[in-house]
Amino acid sequence: MARGVDSFTIAEVAATAGVHETSIYRRWGRKHALIRDACLHHADVSRPMPDTGSLRSDLIALLDGLVATLSSPEGRTVLVLSLSQHPHVVAARRRYWQRRFELVRALFAKAVARGDFPRHADPIEAIETLIAPVYLRALVTGEPLHGWPTKAMVDRILAAYSAAPRGTGSTGNRRVNPRRRFGSAGRGA
Repeated sequence: MARGVDSFTIAEVAATAGVHETSIYRRWGRKHALIRDACLHHADVSRPMPDTGSLRSDLIALLDGLVATLSSPEGRTVLVLSLSQHPHVVAARRRYWQRRFELVRALFAKAVARGDFPRHADPIEAIETLIAPVYLRALVTGEPLHGWPTKAMVDRILAAYSAAPRGTGSTGNRRVNPRRRFGSAGRGA
């Protein structure tokens, strides 16, 4: 895949894996399904959820990992797939984000137990606020991700949540449904 999504062939993958092409076709059917699954696997493996004992350092590690991943050739392929509206890709993207958001909820639950994050704040809103500017640069403006101000971004988010009225997080008086997410519009990988 070093030459790009459109340039690689199933024959090359089969040769590299030491299997017959039919084995790959039988499992994935076509190269785009193979690419999708390979990218999802890479995203899961390359971005483990940190557990440093501090929400701030967890979020810094998480954001640094995201920037590194999206700056890599594999990450750029994931970004290309993020834009696809093919039903299989949309479904895979939803599954991926559902898994990631469950891990994020667990990370924030630990932070709540330590007193690092308000109990009634929505952790998904917090993580979306943190990662959205990275995806904006990667997908929209094309500005470089190198040198991203990770610590400053994390500190801004945490300051906003610590300044929120106690017991309301960033949502004011609105009640947050902890089971909300993942809706109909799959977000990018």
